[in-house]
Amino acid sequence: MKVAVDAMGGDYAPHEIIKGAVEAAREFGITVVFVGDEVAINLELSQYREGQPFSYEVVPTTQVITFHDHPSEVLRTRKDSSLYRAIQLVAENKCQAIVSAGNTGAQMAISLFVLGRIRGVLRPGLITAIPSISDGPFYFIDIGAVADCVPENILQFARMGQVYYRLVTGKETPTVGLLNIGEEAEKGSRQMIEAHKLLAARSPGFIGNIEPKEAFRHAADVVVSDGFTGNIFIKTMESTAETLFGMMKTALGSSIKGKVGGVLAHSNLRLVKEKLDYSQYGGVPMLGVKGISIVCHGRSDATAIYHAIRVARNVSDEGLVTKLEALWK
Repeated sequence: MKVAVDAMGGDYAPHEIIKGAVEAAREFGITVVFVGDEVAINLELSQYREGQPFSYEVVPTTQVITFHDHPSEVLRTRKDSSLYRAIQLVAENKCQAIVSAGNTGAQMAISLFVLGRIRGVLRPGLITAIPSISDGPFYFIDIGAVADCVPENILQFARMGQVYYRLVTGKETPTVGLLNIGEEAEKGSRQMIEAHKLLAARSPGFIGNIEPKEAFRHAADVVVSDGFTGNIFIKTMESTAETLFGMMKTALGSSIKGKVGGVLAHSNLRLVKEKLDYSQYGGVPMLGVKGISIVCHGRSDATAIYHAIRVARNVSDEGLVTKLEALWK
């Protein structure tokens, strides 16, 4: 298997991107195709000449997409960028997946333009695993792909989310919950009320509205929302976790008793922190395009890239795109 990696995308590119990709290539026995500035890539790769061998290729490009570039401009003016060429490699069947920690809007636009949309899909969605207080995570879609949704979009997100959850866990009919401000069917905006009606009529496994607190109790296997709400949900969760751990660290270090308690609780707190750490879940797949396009957090480090490539390998091996296409046949 070959995975195209946008070596220039992300806050810590190319160092952390290449480090994580090398680890994944060694662990999974895949070929990593690094796309980007050839000189910068080879300089980073020179650090890995010793040790366990790994398979890689380099595809040189002359342009880089920044986080400030507008998606529509990118399609016209950045065709020799690392992100654009990496996605092209998937479209040309030279790679089976693309992984990037770069501009998410640009990756979505290029994936739609170059890979194309699965027939029947109105708009692709982004899905991610979120830790719950139960043993396993729940999955949330959409976390930012489509800010302005119609109810039919939300229904399609639910159906694609169920396919993904089934692929990951093996559960035949995953449950679906609609994120809302209350459990009653008449709660929420007009859009959410209509989405509830549509899901109740056409989505097997739909259990109704769920509030955020219930989502974290794994009230549903797949939680669905419009992308605007979903993006705020995920960013609020991340920032809350960071804030709480920062406050705990400060409090535990403020006294001798706290420091002793911190030492005693260190291993348990580390387990909680790892469970909440987005890097352990890797990137998120864009569901609805005709190819494996994995979107990573802009702050992804080597660990996140390693796990993103793991996700890419797994969903490719399991035939994710083929299973999504079957929904509309």
